[in-house]
Amino acid sequence: MNETLMDSSTLRLSSGQARSPQGELTRRLGLFSAVMIICGDMIGSGIFFATGAIAETLPSPGGVLLVWIFGGLLALTGALSCAELSASLPYAGGDYIYIREAYGRLMGFLSGWSSFLVTFSGAIAFLAVSFTGFAAFFFPALGAKEALFSAGFPGVSINITVGTIFSIAIVLLISALHCIGVRQGTIAQNVLTILKIGALAGIIVLGVLFGKGNTAHFTPLFDWATIADSNVFGAAFIPAIFAYSGWNAVIYIAGEVREPERNLPRALFMGNLIVIGLYLAVNMVYIYGVPVTEMKGALRVSEVATTALFSYQTSAWITAIITVSVLGALNVVTMLGPRIYYAMARDGVFFKSLARVHPTFGTPVGAIALQAIWACFLIVTGTFGTLFTFVSVIITLFSALTIGSVIVLRWKRPELERPYKLWGYPIVPVIFILAHLWIVWGSLAQKPVESLWGLVIVGLGIPAYLFWRGRTAES
Repeated sequence: MNETLMDSSTLRLSSGQARSPQGELTRRLGLFSAVMIICGDMIGSGIFFATGAIAETLPSPGGVLLVWIFGGLLALTGALSCAELSASLPYAGGDYIYIREAYGRLMGFLSGWSSFLVTFSGAIAFLAVSFTGFAAFFFPALGAKEALFSAGFPGVSINITVGTIFSIAIVLLISALHCIGVRQGTIAQNVLTILKIGALAGIIVLGVLFGKGNTAHFTPLFDWATIADSNVFGAAFIPAIFAYSGWNAVIYIAGEVREPERNLPRALFMGNLIVIGLYLAVNMVYIYGVPVTEMKGALRVSEVATTALFSYQTSAWITAIITVSVLGALNVVTMLGPRIYYAMARDGVFFKSLARVHPTFGTPVGAIALQAIWACFLIVTGTFGTLFTFVSVIITLFSALTIGSVIVLRWKRPELERPYKLWGYPIVPVIFILAHLWIVWGSLAQKPVESLWGLVIVGLGIPAYLFWRGRTAES
């Protein structure tokens, strides 16, 4: 176990202590920025699309709203659990730190390995390509299918288009922004998140005050026969979980939050409550605009609902909102991932250079650059979607292990100072763990081959771990 972490974990941090005990990262982020990081990561494209998929599986207004409520409560159980973990271990790295402390170095490394290989780098590639796709609505040249360059390799084909180059440029520009300072990246994040929240609030207010909706769309409210079917309800639940992802975003940058013992729990609680409230209100406006039966399978349900509410085509408006939302999510994911690799490098289980912090900018420049390079490779090869399919079960399992760390560390390290203790322990983390194990079981049953490949991909981290541990032992 990291001796530095063990020694420093009992220290109470104050606003006067700017420098993190974990290393050279400095505590510059306040409560507002921490809340904006969570909201910015959670509000991506899911709220604009997921309701159509939910309605297709569970076509009743009450059923749709229940799915969004339970999805939000599940996210909140995870956030509150992470509040205890992050206040106790307020260091860069997030779940890598918690899993390492609870289950050992190897499990922590495998968590970080999957984060680098797929979770964060793959998310960056996906968001960059998505951003390009939405931007093509306004700049059609970005959507051109003609390949400027193409090549084939065993198992991989490369087709470079104008959109590919633009996606790579966006990744590199945002990565460069985060290299030159946490403050610059945070300002950009705050602005983008305020725009996103304002756009959703605008849909809500304008829809209620001026929308040509009908409250009859809410009746009958519940179809209890369908809701009572656990398989149906579970299938409808998956899109909402996707839309709520990012509920723990701030834990990865915990080493740079001022007064972490106070601000981290508050940010996790407040950020999740804001998003839950927005999502529920937006979905009520959707239902006010069109009956749930007309939402079934609608890919752009937000556009369908707002067009009905305002009696004119809202494609440009909604596409602009989604484009900003995706850009904000891309910005925050680019910020967070490198803190994991930085923490791994400090433990001697990743490239040593990634532990270095730029003397002027105060950012882990090497970790940001490596993430950008790998994300660009995933964009060029188009492999990020396949990797996500393979590793989704493992990612869900690691989420369960992260929240399980609350229980394990209560037993394993009772002496650890806990400025915030989880209300509802152990019921709250157990609910989260059981829900995610249920998802894992269902995914294994539906996609056994893909899940096996995911296990192989993550398992490749074992020889990598042994390699880096061996190099650390020699030095």
